[in-house]
Amino acid sequence: MHNKRHILIAAAAVVVLVVGLVGVKAQGVLSGSPTVVAVVDMGTLTESLKEKQQIDAELETIRTTLYQERDDKQKEIARLQQDMDMLVPGTPPYAEALENYEKKALSFQLWGAYEQNKLNREIGLRVEKLTTGAQEAIQAVAEAQGVDIVLYKQQTLQLGTNQQGRPQSRNISIVAWSNDTVDLTALVAQHMNNAFDNSR
Repeated sequence: MHNKRHILIAAAAVVVLVVGLVGVKAQGVLSGSPTVVAVVDMGTLTESLKEKQQIDAELETIRTTLYQERDDKQKEIARLQQDMDMLVPGTPPYAEALENYEKKALSFQLWGAYEQNKLNREIGLRVEKLTTGAQEAIQAVAEAQGVDIVLYKQQTLQLGTNQQGRPQSRNISIVAWSNDTVDLTALVAQHMNNAFDNSR
């Protein structure tokens, strides 16, 4: 019992010492120069980017081409179905037409899954590139403006669609309120747009 009391006293002393050291360190930090904090609205930023507009246009072209190819394939499968309907079941011509139809239908399904995965990968790569560029631009603008910390003003960032075609998003930090004077969104957008123009 006596030893247990000594252990508790020693533990309490250690806690007091640690708390005291942390308090001293915190006081030292707080007594220094103030930390400058700014915010960036990722939703507004991405919609302001020329690169994002180009990506959207390119992806729309890809989708339009895929939709046309899909329609052509569906029409071909429908034609094979009609040809098969005119044949007598159980005959060699019917069996041949059925086999051809099933191969085309299965090929169409595989093609659709492959092209959707390919499009999702392309969207993911472009979003990742845009996000990386935004992070680099935020750092560059923040350093130029003498900002120490940049917080995200928006709660979610849209990330395209998944394999089922459903929208994907990522939760990020949110700022409850901020003065417009600490919003770097416009400056970051201008920085990225200038870099995009210079890269062409």
